Amino acid sequence: MCEHSSSKSRVLVLLAHPAGPTCLQTVLTCRDALLAQHAALLLSLSALHGALTPRQQDTAHMVVTGLPDAPAASFRQALERACAGVWPINAATMFAWPSGACVDWGRESGQEEELPISATRSPADARLAELSGPVVRVAQLREFHVYDQAKVLNAATAGGWEPLPDEELGEEDPDDVVGAVMFAAETTGELPGMDCLTDAQEGHLLLSARGDEVADWSPEPVHVDFGTGWRLRRAANPYAAAQRMAEASVAREEPQPDFASLFPCPAACGCEKDDCEKCSWWLTPRTADRLFGALVWLADTAYDDVEELQDRPVLEEDDGTWGFFSRLPRVTWRQSRQWRRGLARACDDLAGDLARGKWPHPTCAAEEMVLHLALDDAPEGADFGEDSPSHATLPTHRDDYDFDACAELFFQDHDVLWLYDRRYSDTPDAAGTGAGVCPIPAALQPDQWFEDFLNVHPRSAERGFRR
Repeated sequence: MCEHSSSKSRVLVLLAHPAGPTCLQTVLTCRDALLAQHAALLLSLSALHGALTPRQQDTAHMVVTGLPDAPAASFRQALERACAGVWPINAATMFAWPSGACVDWGRESGQEEELPISATRSPADARLAELSGPVVRVAQLREFHVYDQAKVLNAATAGGWEPLPDEELGEEDPDDVVGAVMFAAETTGELPGMDCLTDAQEGHLLLSARGDEVADWSPEPVHVDFGTGWRLRRAANPYAAAQRMAEASVAREEPQPDFASLFPCPAACGCEKDDCEKCSWWLTPRTADRLFGALVWLADTAYDDVEELQDRPVLEEDDGTWGFFSRLPRVTWRQSRQWRRGLARACDDLAGDLARGKWPHPTCAAEEMVLHLALDDAPEGADFGEDSPSHATLPTHRDDYDFDACAELFFQDHDVLWLYDRRYSDTPDAAGTGAGVCPIPAALQPDQWFEDFLNVHPRSAERGFRR
């Protein structure tokens, strides 16, 4: 946060600690109010997300450049602390309640005590029927793998956690690892030395007519059923996704495009001269049909993956579990559900081009990537049902199934494939740090994949999603 006066501006950080009240500490002081406000916002974003985006990093560089040396150094150090989520300070600078002190908030004799607003709106002892508005119960299931116990315990201790007394600890957990992980789950949800395996929520309205009651008054134990694991469900029925795709196709009952009319090809004259239109390469009906089928299959696979994967990261041990997202470069494996839906829509957009009789020219990096995947799949048409009777009736041509020519003619460049290089795939933040690591070009950052190329007509922003 910022404090501004006529002569200077201060950036302050609000620090919580277990022994006393939350306190303010000065980060830096400068004369430029705008730079101070930028610095405060960047620090807030760092504390919230644990890192800055490339564009935010550019703004941070602008702030550092504009500040004098001393406050610039303080700002750089503060960014590191905000990203880490821990602010090391001298304990003497923080106010702490005296041991055993009883805090009296100074109510004068005869003065009525004022209750906090929350206690008047939502009394803690109220039953469900006594509350005026709807009550929603949210249960959260989180599982953490502690792969470095010493690092987790040290990081939790540095953040203010204290283990249970020895007499309260059992043989199975003598160091109170459970307490350290619970401390992390209640604060940032992260600690060095552990990974989150599961993060799921289940919520529903509590209804008095159904016999529901708030937990504190519930006569029955509160039980929440998160169902069986999604990996187990997928392993038990590996063809479930294919079945759902087939059912969805039948339900849509979409007519197959008439590629014979959409992409008519003249018979080659056989002269093979470079300037002969009849002998030049054509996108044939059979090629278009195969490519269209591959794009539709990829779109359905992507939408199915999104339904189960949600915002969870793709992991190395998934070993191809995800039919679509496991195939993307590693730099994309931690993208959001909405970003993934955008990839599914990119497949539909390119398939729509073919259905209208147009060549599928990508308009952004996302479309370039999915078109590369479709060209990889298209030669194996039987895998997604394209060797059908309708496909067999399409006219033949010498250029049928020439997907190498498609790769040459449909793209402006193939730069997006650079991301499969492990030097890029191990650096999701494009920082470019580490031996043998290359920074990801700004245009190829996954967050920029849906930015339209400057030399193409952009697609409508109102087109929505099929699923």
